[in-house]
Amino acid sequence: MNSLIFRCFLLIAITTNSLAFGQVSPSDGTASSRLPARKLAEGVLTVVPPDQNFADTSIGPLDLDLVEKHPELAWTVPDFPDNKPFFGSPAETLLELSKTITFRRDVWSLQIAFKPVRLIEVDVPNAAGQLERKVVWYMVYRVHYPGLDVLPVADPESNIASDPQSGTRESVRFLPRFSIVSKERNLMIDARIMPTAKAAIEAKERVGQPLLDSIEIAKIDIPYSADGSKGIWGLATWTDVDPRLDFFAVDIRGLTNAYRIKIDTASAKQYERKTLRVFHWRAGDAIDEAKDRIRLGIPASESPERVQHYLDKFSLQERLDYQWIYR
Repeated sequence: MNSLIFRCFLLIAITTNSLAFGQVSPSDGTASSRLPARKLAEGVLTVVPPDQNFADTSIGPLDLDLVEKHPELAWTVPDFPDNKPFFGSPAETLLELSKTITFRRDVWSLQIAFKPVRLIEVDVPNAAGQLERKVVWYMVYRVHYPGLDVLPVADPESNIASDPQSGTRESVRFLPRFSIVSKERNLMIDARIMPTAKAAIEAKERVGQPLLDSIEIAKIDIPYSADGSKGIWGLATWTDVDPRLDFFAVDIRGLTNAYRIKIDTASAKQYERKTLRVFHWRAGDAIDEAKDRIRLGIPASESPERVQHYLDKFSLQERLDYQWIYR
């Protein structure tokens, strides 16, 4: 009997100790619920405010494809001897009205705060369904919608936009695409969904909220919050990254609905989305990859030629941590 009582007390003590130190969770059992959230020190997150540019509210002037695809709509001989309508002005014809069109729209933007890319070793399923130990590159971030959308106001007589106005909607959706870009290695790698890696990263980072992958965060309405109190935490992960990378960028798309149309040399329209490009560098090599530290920005060097080498890779004029581009 005494032995049984001793075993019961021992079991209670072990369980209590496990709960106190986060080894066993009484709730959902996830990694994020086992450990308390850590309070991040000031400066740990790099905050990038929205790039609210009034020029993003207009696209054009462009000729609609209708002009090139349907030349039979032209008012030409023999049906129209003077190459113009019998009645009315040629400027009022469909073909003329479809030329030099300017499109205008409201533009919203998200604010993002992130940690530079980090590394972790975890077991990831391979193509055969077996767990394989790999180095995972990841970026933890938080987004929120601060409002202050840029709204164009057009003069009804001249159709020229006047001073921009601002507005706010209830919420927006973040449809992210994260890509690692290296000019030296000539590669671009899109982020992957890795549930096993996400659990390990949540336990390591302990931000106090679930880290949503690109699919999970795309399903959520991000509500307006001027102070960021309703921000959503997310996670981008990559694997099989070339361990020789020492200078690269992370391209983040989906932070705004701004885009532009570019006409290439073949007169084809290219749709380019506004993208946040974040620069990183890594003082390491292919040996013991997971222990290397990745830093934000473009590395400083005692050699001006070396610094210029990094700048030339991304056609930069000066050292930057990030920049907004269209791609």
